Amino acid sequence: MSNTSYRQYEWSSSPGDSRITWAVQTLILANVITFAAQLVIDIPFGGPRLGIPGAAVAEWLGLHFQASEVARGYLWQPFTYMFLHGGLMHLAGNMLWLYFFGPDVERILGSRQFCWFYVICGAAGVLINFAPIMTLQTNTVVGASGAVMGVLVAYAMTNPERQFFFFPFPFPINARAMVAIVVAMNIVSALSGTTTSVATHFGGMAVGAAYMKYVPVLRAWQAKRERAARPKSEPDDKIGEAVDNIFKFDSKKSRRK
Repeated sequence: MSNTSYRQYEWSSSPGDSRITWAVQTLILANVITFAAQLVIDIPFGGPRLGIPGAAVAEWLGLHFQASEVARGYLWQPFTYMFLHGGLMHLAGNMLWLYFFGPDVERILGSRQFCWFYVICGAAGVLINFAPIMTLQTNTVVGASGAVMGVLVAYAMTNPERQFFFFPFPFPINARAMVAIVVAMNIVSALSGTTTSVATHFGGMAVGAAYMKYVPVLRAWQAKRERAARPKSEPDDKIGEAVDNIFKFDSKKSRRK
């Protein structure tokens, strides 16, 4: 992507580089600091309520469905719930997924757009719980899982043949198989009556896939209209052409990985 002003930060490295990227690092730190704040703020309130640590914060910033607080004007909750977590293992699991799959997606999108992508997947993905056909499994939702699942799908769409080992499988699997396994695990979890918001996971996946597929189409259409509206004597906008190619992934590179 040649429009350097589009990025807030960029590593000078190739896709697949093992170093953590700026936005991923910032998001992980934000989640860790918020979880620490949950625990500290909860101390004077006599310990956990709602069945999770830091419930004093979760009551205000978590997403509550039965109370319909979003409908009453608590519009920040779809954006803040994803930075809270229900325990140390919950936090660690989500941050590991983000650490392993986020950097490659950020290198493709750029740091600024990756942050928007992450927040949109989390905020829009959780809203599927409000659909009339959904049976709510929990009254309060916290955690970055919806956003992280969107990142996983974006990774699979841009690196479908990238192979790695995934416990407990003794053989390597590719990114597409990883998504299929995660979907199957969530379906089994939902059928077992888990209190985890599986709908949020699927919502994040759906939003992530739609973003990666349709946003570049919309941007290409907008750029085409802008070029058509310009006088013919005006030189081509090279930055606009670069934006058209943001999401045109190199399939040959994907096959080599």
